[in-house]
Amino acid sequence: MKITNADIPHVGPGTPGGNWFRRYWLPVSRTDELHDIPKAVKVLGEELVLFRDGTGRIGLVGQDCAHRGASLEYGDIEEGGIRCPYHGWLFDADGKCLEQPSEANGKEFCEKVRQKSYPVRELGGLIFGYLGADPANPPPLPNYSPLIDHGGIRQHEPVRHFDYNWFNFFENSADPAHVWILHGSSAYGTNSWGSRFFRADDPPDFEPVETEYGMKIVISKPAADGNGFVVDEMSLGFPGILQIGDTEFVHGDADPQKLANEGSNYEHFMFITPKDDHSFMMFTVDYYTGGEENYFEMLRDMRKKEEPADTRKPYDDRPLMPFRGNIRAEDIVTQGTQKLLGERKEHLGTADRGIIMLRKLVRDAIETSEKGDAPKGLHLSENADGLVKIDSFVGVRPQP
Repeated sequence: MKITNADIPHVGPGTPGGNWFRRYWLPVSRTDELHDIPKAVKVLGEELVLFRDGTGRIGLVGQDCAHRGASLEYGDIEEGGIRCPYHGWLFDADGKCLEQPSEANGKEFCEKVRQKSYPVRELGGLIFGYLGADPANPPPLPNYSPLIDHGGIRQHEPVRHFDYNWFNFFENSADPAHVWILHGSSAYGTNSWGSRFFRADDPPDFEPVETEYGMKIVISKPAADGNGFVVDEMSLGFPGILQIGDTEFVHGDADPQKLANEGSNYEHFMFITPKDDHSFMMFTVDYYTGGEENYFEMLRDMRKKEEPADTRKPYDDRPLMPFRGNIRAEDIVTQGTQKLLGERKEHLGTADRGIIMLRKLVRDAIETSEKGDAPKGLHLSENADGLVKIDSFVGVRPQP
């Protein structure tokens, strides 16, 4: 089957893109957001319910009860599972029917009924679901570095929900040329390091590089003292992971000399889980191994200063104004106003070489998945500490 760019944004059941996503473990919730009531989640076009039963087991089941379709979002959580509020049918975390109170031969009938269910795993404060075709044999859940304790501190940012297509956000990180234009008046252009490295009148060089997990953009510029190159890597792991390593310098305003001395001590993982073709969730996990105390608190205070300047004219009623001055608002204005890939007209130039590579790699991964083979990023190598690292080098490298 020949996959085109137009296939990439579509993630519903039975679509090539959706089949590809279903080969991987996907975050569906933060652990601390699962309480003593069911939680509705939408993943890859499916309405699901997440719950933790009285024994501590987590279930991810279809939202519509297998009996007559009432929503299990309003069900009652019990020791053995979740009970439908309509007729009291009880299902365990695996979707097995345990009780049917109104059926005289309920035991026999129970054995014929299954509630849709998917495997779940917990890791580092996130709950992952596997929506693949063979739930009894899922791939290993990778030990993503920021989810495994290794001598630092972890922070989970609030889950963000976006009302546009997942790929508009994902491929943005393969497009560094937008940084010194779109973000020139926000953190990438106003801090002590970004204003030097990402100057619009003297932009850095960049090249896309294919990796085991997907690809990365290697951005570089000669060091001011002539000794080597300043490098900033932005990585895209399949199917939808972004890793940015320059947070200390862009938002934390760290001393640029720190680049030469030690580089970055910060991992900023963004896990994208599409809800459907027009919305997605983002789970952001930060891991810091530097020596500054209360670093996350300091960083939150710094981010609060990055608010868009409200310079609207009295007649400006554009709904997303103001946006200049805040990276996240700037991204939403540009990515969120794009149509789906395949539905918009484009004219790609040489500066779009990262976009061109990413789209090809994703098409290839989807085609591989459709053939039944393991797509890129499904099985990832661990380092000596048992961690799956995604490149995020930020620092100075010597002359080649």
